[in-house]
Formats: sequence, structure tokens, C-alpha cells
Amino acid sequence: MKKLLMFDAYGTLISTGNGSIKATEKILELQDKKIDAVVFYSDWKKYHRKHIDECNLGDFVTEQDIFARDLRVLYEKYEIDRPYEQDVHIMLDSLRNRRVFPEVIETIEQLRREYRVVIASTTDTDPLIFNMKQNNLVADAVYTSEIIKKYKPSQLFYQYILNSEKYKAEDAVFVGDSLLDDVEGPQGIGMTTIWVDRKNKYTLNERVKPDYIVNNIAEILDIKLD
Repeated sequence: MKKLLMFDAYGTLISTGNGSIKATEKILELQDKKIDAVVFYSDWKKYHRKHIDECNLGDFVTEQDIFARDLRVLYEKYEIDRPYEQDVHIMLDSLRNRRVFPEVIETIEQLRREYRVVIASTTDTDPLIFNMKQNNLVADAVYTSEIIKKYKPSQLFYQYILNSEKYKAEDAVFVGDSLLDDVEGPQGIGMTTIWVDRKNKYTLNERVKPDYIVNNIAEILDIKLD
């Protein structure tokens, strides 16, 4: 019988909506070049992943600092002559107005009656706590990259939580929407995984194979987690 459920936050419990692309549009409106916001944001996500991976191999920096690093590189690439340190706060501010998916509050309440439920998120602590309070989302514990000093999919991220909670990998389940961060990473240390596929994107030729696939977290209530 599983005892510990670890939930990713953004994209799993809390919707990211279109806030990031709207923030990108606002940033691009501040300069006089015509740059496609979708293309710019796609580049941003690639640099963000790259900088997180570099951080896992070197000295830890907060995600806020990584966002600034991303924008500095992007401004250099697109030859934008503006203070990235000032403009990055448009993106950071957009992170603070996110809503949980409709089924989340009731489902988490039910799961907490049977399991210890913690949130395990690649993020800084303050914006996540803000979003949780804003949405009345309650968990038994909250772990962020800022606390752990590692980002997913580093195995040290998941192991830190297991050590803190005093459970073994075989006692725990990781639930999330990223095949890399929430499935491949936890499986690497022996955890069971549930992939939340809200848009039915999974295909049988995927390299990473989740133990379970659900379309929303309410479906977890029907899974017997032995």
C-alpha cells in the first residue's frame, strides 16, 4: 500500500493558463521591434530548461534569477536594448494569479484522508505559497526547488523529499504533467508515477512510460495504489 503522494504544482494542480504568453506580449510591447510573442516565448522555455539543467550541475540559483538570466540571453539574441532586470518582473508578476483546476480541492481533500499528500514543485517558495493561499489549496507539506536547492529531474530533488518524509521510494507515488520531470525523474529512483494528461497527448510510441495515466487528478481516486 502506498503511503506518500507527491504532487507537482503547475500544470497538475494549478493551471498556468495563458498568463505567460500574455506577459511575453507585454514585455515585447516595450520595445520597437516586431517580434512574434509565440516564437519568443518558445525560445524562452528552451532557455529556461537549459538554465535549470545547468543549475543542477553547478551552483543553485532561484527560479527568479533564472528568469532574469533567460531574458538577458533573449534580449541579446533579439538585439533588444532594454533593461532586462526591470522587464523580467512582468513575467514574475504573472505567476501570482493562477487558479487550481476545478477538481483539485475536493480531490486533494479526499486523498489526504488516506495518504500523506505533499507538493513537490520546481519553483520558488513564495509564489507557490501565494497561489496555494489564493486558491485555498492545502497539503501536508510543501517542497520547492528553492528549499531543496535542486530542480527536477535531478534525483536529489525526489530523494530529499523521501528523506524528509521518512519514506522509501516504493512507498511513494509522484503525480505530475511532465514526462521528464514527473515520470522519468521519479522512476529513476524507483517511485511509482501517475502522468496527468489533460489534453490526451500521450501516444504509445513515447519513450517514457508512466505507471498510470489520468486525464485529471480526480481519476486517481479510482486507482488502487498497492
